[in-house]
Amino acid sequence: MEDDDERLLERIQQGDGESFGVLYDRTWRWLLSCVVTPRVGAAAAEDVLAETYRTAIDRVGTFEWKGVDLLHWLAAIARRKCLERLRADGRGERRTAGPELLEALPDPAPSAEAEMIRTETLGCLSDRVGVVLGALHPRYAEVLRTRLLEGVPRADCAARLGVSASTFDVVLHRATKAFAKAWGER
Repeated sequence: MEDDDERLLERIQQGDGESFGVLYDRTWRWLLSCVVTPRVGAAAAEDVLAETYRTAIDRVGTFEWKGVDLLHWLAAIARRKCLERLRADGRGERRTAGPELLEALPDPAPSAEAEMIRTETLGCLSDRVGVVLGALHPRYAEVLRTRLLEGVPRADCAARLGVSASTFDVVLHRATKAFAKAWGER
């Protein structure tokens, strides 16, 4: 993928608009769902995504290949654009509110940036976990979902499968190993 990205970058830097279209097609869905929308919400997401690609077009000429794929570069731009949008929205609200209202507002516990990073990470991890579970044997996937994701007690999980608790432990162990192997391959 890195070699492919490097060649794609070279073509884009030479002014090949079609290559930028290829980059856009490869990246926009992930950026929108995992980076932009969780940070700024659906209403502002498309505008922020458009700002991200405008900035990428403006800066692609100065981008130096250092072995980092283009998706990470675009994600960094998108995160900055989200933060700029959140800051701009926050400043606009403060200008319209009186000082007494601002003093009465509680300070938010996590910063907007920290919350955005947490939301993005959880969303993308959740998507990856779902993909890996979908690739496992259905019984293994069911055992992992039931015991680990839903938190169903061990004895109840065994009863659902119609096996003894010790047999359930063996199935859970095998399912965990299969998940770890599939996760590593992805």
